[in-house]
Amino acid sequence: MKRFKGIFCILLAALCAVLLAACGDDGRLPYAKTMEKAAKLHTEAARLIREEKAARGIALSADDKLKIGLMGEEYTSIMTTLAGCEEKRTSQLPDFAALVVKYFQEAGLKKGDVVGANFSGSYPGFNLAVLCAAQAMELELRYTTSVGSSAYGANLPGYTFPEMVKTIYDAGLISWMPKLVTLGGGGDMGRNMMGYLLEEPEEIREIEDMKTRLIENGLVWAHIESYAQDIALHEEVYGEIKAFVNAGGNSLGLGAGDDSSILTLGSGLLEPRDVTVTARSGLTERYLAKGIPTIHLLAVKKLCEESGIPYDPDELPEIGTLPLYYESK
Repeated sequence: MKRFKGIFCILLAALCAVLLAACGDDGRLPYAKTMEKAAKLHTEAARLIREEKAARGIALSADDKLKIGLMGEEYTSIMTTLAGCEEKRTSQLPDFAALVVKYFQEAGLKKGDVVGANFSGSYPGFNLAVLCAAQAMELELRYTTSVGSSAYGANLPGYTFPEMVKTIYDAGLISWMPKLVTLGGGGDMGRNMMGYLLEEPEEIREIEDMKTRLIENGLVWAHIESYAQDIALHEEVYGEIKAFVNAGGNSLGLGAGDDSSILTLGSGLLEPRDVTVTARSGLTERYLAKGIPTIHLLAVKKLCEESGIPYDPDELPEIGTLPLYYESK
């Protein structure tokens, strides 16, 4: 019996050693420091964006109670659709950059791997989370972005999401500018932008001035003529990739048909699966069908429930303290 107990203790000690090596003696994930690095980078990026807004005479949104600085207003000339204020506020939290690192790790990505990403202006916090996570993990990110945004996103025509990116790129925080910029909105051609819908000359001129300014700033602008051309153009830009990220709800990512099945596929890291691809399928379904791990960032409340990130908190959580950074028990 004593001999049996001795063997059992040795095996138990060995098992504990393996577990400690895997998650650290404090239960933190082995890549928690990289998660923290991404979240801190996100915090610094938001600070630079706040400063640039102030330099341009743009006040922070009155609805941005945490003063993170990425939100826009409810109605603007480049606003495309309605959206909830609380979800946009929440999506700014820097811990989402840590969550994206976790998704990248679970997808098996390593230094130097190429990731493709499709952004819209609707969730600038999610977009920055992907940028900061890729930077922290030293991945190669090939991403595209549209300008249009739903309510409370990066919908300020005087300072769009591509310009936010340029702010942090010029400061050396990230290594990549967008490979392609489109107008966004209906058909990726701005059909449902408020300025065009209302046919107000002043707002239309505001949109056209914005386009001119972005092109003059050296951004690669694409004129979209059809959904098939839009899909093909973006797939060509991404090339061969190890994973794909869709942040936001534009038709390019989710599909052009009203019967798109993407909303039933879930949020967060989606495992490759059998997906029926049609001419109206978006990039998310197309990459899943190719067997490529895909990350879908849209359903804010669901992402919070699954990760432990607080939904619409009154105070910013301290980076590194949420359950997100710890091994599940």
